[in-house]
Amino acid sequence: MGFGKPGRPREDRLARQQEIFTAVRPLLLPGRTRELTMTQVAKHAHMSVGGLYHYFPSKRALVLFGMDPANLQRVCADFRREHATLAQTDPRALLTASLDTLAWAAIHYVQPSALAAVELDAGTFRAALEEVLTTELIGLMETVALAHPELTTAQAEELQLSLRRVCTLAFVDPAMTRSQLRDQLQATLDGTLLHSGGAADRRAS
Repeated sequence: MGFGKPGRPREDRLARQQEIFTAVRPLLLPGRTRELTMTQVAKHAHMSVGGLYHYFPSKRALVLFGMDPANLQRVCADFRREHATLAQTDPRALLTASLDTLAWAAIHYVQPSALAAVELDAGTFRAALEEVLTTELIGLMETVALAHPELTTAQAEELQLSLRRVCTLAFVDPAMTRSQLRDQLQATLDGTLLHSGGAADRRAS
């Protein structure tokens, strides 16, 4: 049996959580997590405190939402739906779009939540970080393999480690911008392709 008023479409709860997080993201400043209140957040989001708690049961859940696996999986699902045909038609364009989306999600969602996690406790940060990196990089490396089949297994593994380091630093550096991270991701990929002999082919495509 369903609940809710007849004829009313089911609410996309995760999308609404993303909207709220985006609205209050300017409040998630480094070193300010502990003093932030749900009343302040609700006011900034133009909603009631009760309404805020409907979507986020605690302040912790709110500030860590950017690293929530469900949120990042939705970002990935939206990306795959939008670029579904590129895997067959243009894997390198898919890789470019993947890097663009990774840089955006890392700074928009993960960075403020990672900084909040560091402030809350190191254990929270480490556990969340590992899950984020796994979610974000597995799909990217699959796309790298499609776009650059010339990479050996060893080269792909080294690239993944390098990308992990770049992303980890970006998550905890509040000065890192989306464009800066995008450039670093591209430079890391280009360095690997150069050693594999694929850089010239990439530029020619």
